[in-house]
Amino acid sequence: MQDRVWLVCKENKYEMIGKGHVKWQKKGRGVGLIVKNALNWKLEEICVGNELESEDILVMRCEKVQANKCIILVVCYMTTMGPLAQEKNVKKYTILERVVQEFSRFPVIVMGVMNGHVGILGEKVNRNGHKLIDFCEENEFENLNVTIGNGLHTWENKEWKAAIDYMLVNHEARQHVREMYVDENEFDIDTDHRMLVLKYKWGRKEVMQEMSSVKEKWCLEAANWEEFD
Repeated sequence: MQDRVWLVCKENKYEMIGKGHVKWQKKGRGVGLIVKNALNWKLEEICVGNELESEDILVMRCEKVQANKCIILVVCYMTTMGPLAQEKNVKKYTILERVVQEFSRFPVIVMGVMNGHVGILGEKVNRNGHKLIDFCEENEFENLNVTIGNGLHTWENKEWKAAIDYMLVNHEARQHVREMYVDENEFDIDTDHRMLVLKYKWGRKEVMQEMSSVKEKWCLEAANWEEFD
């Protein structure tokens, strides 16, 4: 297991927490969250266990102390299809279910690279896709990619396109969602994944919160972060 990494970016304007596996292990591992300090969130990581699979799941309690409001953000990475993928992902979904049930009275947003095909693009539903669908149905989560995200692909590599990154919300969070979309090169990110953007109304002031499932490089200098005030 690795220690958590807290980073302060661009003259203390942003804060990031990340976690992942050791460098020599297969790439594609690791999850993180970047938060603009101007949002005045009190951040607290919630421990999800010591299993190896828990390193692919980051759970943060984000609280606006003055407004007495709280939201639970979950960033996760599901293993791609392969011999050991099913066993690993069963453990990861067990962790996810434990988290969302424990915090069911709070708004909960689950986002990340789920590596599952659920038929959005007309493709055959694969094993990871079935796990994702079952998770949403059993825990009463809405898959925003399906309902309001226009069903666009979230990953592209040459001639290949796929929808494998998802944004899921429970009923408490859904009441505050105003819009969710898959960007079309609006943000300059060095990755073959597209960014998922969620507009979430929290109190009187509407805040556009960028919640990305991307785990590659971020071009923070190029992005227009002032829109997220």
